[in-house]
Amino acid sequence: MVFDRLKQWMGNAGEFAAGKASDTRATLRKVNRRPVGRIAVAMVTAGLLSGCALFEFEEPGPETYPVQGIDVSKYQGDIDWNAVHRAGISFAYIKATEGGDHKDDRFLDNWNAAKAAGVRHGAYHFYYFCRSPEEQAAWFIQNVPYDPTALPPVLDMEWYHDSKTCKRKPSREEVLSEMKTFIEMVARYYGKRPIVYATVDFHRDRLVNAWQGYPMWLRSVAGHPSIRYGKRTWHLWQYTATGRVKGIRGNVDRNTFAGSKKDFEVFLASSQLDVATGSIASQQPAVPAAAATAVANAPDPTGSGVPMPTANPAPPTLRSSTITAFDE
Repeated sequence: MVFDRLKQWMGNAGEFAAGKASDTRATLRKVNRRPVGRIAVAMVTAGLLSGCALFEFEEPGPETYPVQGIDVSKYQGDIDWNAVHRAGISFAYIKATEGGDHKDDRFLDNWNAAKAAGVRHGAYHFYYFCRSPEEQAAWFIQNVPYDPTALPPVLDMEWYHDSKTCKRKPSREEVLSEMKTFIEMVARYYGKRPIVYATVDFHRDRLVNAWQGYPMWLRSVAGHPSIRYGKRTWHLWQYTATGRVKGIRGNVDRNTFAGSKKDFEVFLASSQLDVATGSIASQQPAVPAAAATAVANAPDPTGSGVPMPTANPAPPTLRSSTITAFDE
């Protein structure tokens, strides 16, 4: 995720110095005006490039948690997933899509190779504020295979201040409404409650006190999530962007689960939803014309006539007539 945006390569130092990722560049500009500051910036940069850990966590540190994971995208290059598995990585989230028309170049290669190596895997979508949630959910569904053994899908919510194509910064009400639409569409198709990933600044600006109890994956590289997010309950913690794992050349995001291996299994089981049966096209909210083709081409979970690519097996028929993706 942090590799999706070049500015985030200095995320650890920025969050520590300024308390939030979005202040990284401003903080470094101020420090860089002084000779001593320029030396300090050079030292920080060298440390990041070498992959060294800049900050130490109070014991027990995140690497002592029993369930360790990573998240990857095309920026990790070729991955030896068998080596990753032998290194003790319990789960991996793989970037699948962004917005309504971008697919990570290595998604399917990573998805299939991780599964073949026995690494529990899931897909995440990077949300783009200048496309509708219906279009984005349809795009995710079109590109991520239905796999009942996969981890719950993830909705990645963060600001992208340097975007040249989208300057929109929606209000809290708009953000929560769009997230809900995306999550319900994806949950209905995959039959699993999606997880929400958030950064410190995005959570502070838009998500404080929203959806308490909902599964959250929080980025906090300069301290425990309880320091950055207060009383927010977290399930996954992204604790560094400069992790090292055998089988991956260079840095990789490292993550951990909040509890034991048994707790992890319980958490995954609890993500399963009893979802209403019916076609994607007929049960989802009305979608813009630009998304109609993507929805129509999405694999049909119920055999109601919408074409289904042979690569995606049909999801099972589930019992309930309602979706309960939120505990509001």
